[in-house]
Amino acid sequence: MLKVMPETSSRVDEMMELIEKINPFRRMINSPGLDKSFEIVKEYFPETIIHEYPAGNSSEDWDCPPAWEVVEGYLKDENGTLIAGTHEHYLFVAAYSEKIDGWFTKEEISKNCRCHPTIKDAYFLEHRNAYNHALVNWGITMPQNTFDQLSEDKKYHIYIKTKINKDSSMKVAELFLPGSSEEIISFTAHIDELCNDNLASCCVALVLFKYLSQLENRKYSYQLLLIPETIGTFFYVTNNMDKIENTVGMINLETLGKGENWLLKEALTPNSEVEFALKMALIELEQEFTESNFWGGYGNDERVYEWPTLNIPSPALQRFPFREYHSSHDTPENLDKWALGKAFDILFKCIEILEENMIPEYINLTPPWLSKHGLYFDSIDDKDAFHKFNNLILFNINGHNSILDLAFITDLKFSKIKNWLDKFLVKGFIKYNNYEI
Repeated sequence: MLKVMPETSSRVDEMMELIEKINPFRRMINSPGLDKSFEIVKEYFPETIIHEYPAGNSSEDWDCPPAWEVVEGYLKDENGTLIAGTHEHYLFVAAYSEKIDGWFTKEEISKNCRCHPTIKDAYFLEHRNAYNHALVNWGITMPQNTFDQLSEDKKYHIYIKTKINKDSSMKVAELFLPGSSEEIISFTAHIDELCNDNLASCCVALVLFKYLSQLENRKYSYQLLLIPETIGTFFYVTNNMDKIENTVGMINLETLGKGENWLLKEALTPNSEVEFALKMALIELEQEFTESNFWGGYGNDERVYEWPTLNIPSPALQRFPFREYHSSHDTPENLDKWALGKAFDILFKCIEILEENMIPEYINLTPPWLSKHGLYFDSIDDKDAFHKFNNLILFNINGHNSILDLAFITDLKFSKIKNWLDKFLVKGFIKYNNYEI
């Protein structure tokens, strides 16, 4: 791996610089904000490929939406006093809202307004129209506290002005680092929506790939996709099956910059190398974490990769739950820099494990003389080590189990087993796959 790794603080500074540059843009599925964001991504990583899918084009059952942006939106009372609007936060206008200019009662407003379910002073990310942009409707959000203060007996002026560009293209950014194998490990993160959800994860991944690009002799090929969530993934998958067919695992990244706990979401496809490596990275770095099945946590693009027609093992790493999720309080100021730095460490350790994971095979017909070579654990003085190393590991080297498999069979760290088996390799007792020293 890299011989010289910059300090954690330096890596986090890179992440925060990217976050602060991109965060001000409203990044919808197809939008000027997302276009500007990808310009910054390409400045940071010039080899980035930008895939474009014109508005109106179809990917099987899905249509690419036109570009949408809000110009202005507000709610005023009868005296012209501003009550809520884009002057406070762009989330006031729901994504892909239609234009409107009219007077409405509180009851009428309630049919087109959503408030954050738990944070009473925050605007809400209303994203439903973004996934069904054919709806002809207007929508707003406002803090629950503000809505509660509206009078039942008055009418309010709501004005929304938007722009639609049917000649624009939805974009997906791809970073690709070829390895000696055509097998691809993919990382995905959706760059649309807000800050910790999910720009922060994108920027962790960008800095990760910058340093991963300096790694020579990569075993796997590595891919990073920064995507408009779900719809962008549908279009990328159907138009890039050459890459998809070579993808042996995907790790989805979500809310890595803040949240209560590390959450490892299991892949729907069980017992995959990529899931074992991610879990072992958390264990190696002694990070407390919770686990959920495939349906837990926040659902993202793993639902595309694990679709029964693809069956690509797709675990996810998240900080979960995240209190400010889908709210206007999701800002760079609320990020946890420790979490950003540790997310980098976990993902880099995961890649190290993937690169070093091999299948040991015996060379000789009979067992080696362990005590002669200092490889024996005493069955009386160190019963636990004897059972795990001299029993479970040695009797599970069968030409199929990898070092990662052995780690979970024995409940030992990957690095500890790898270091021990490397001594067998030096002695000529085993080989890794077809590699002999």
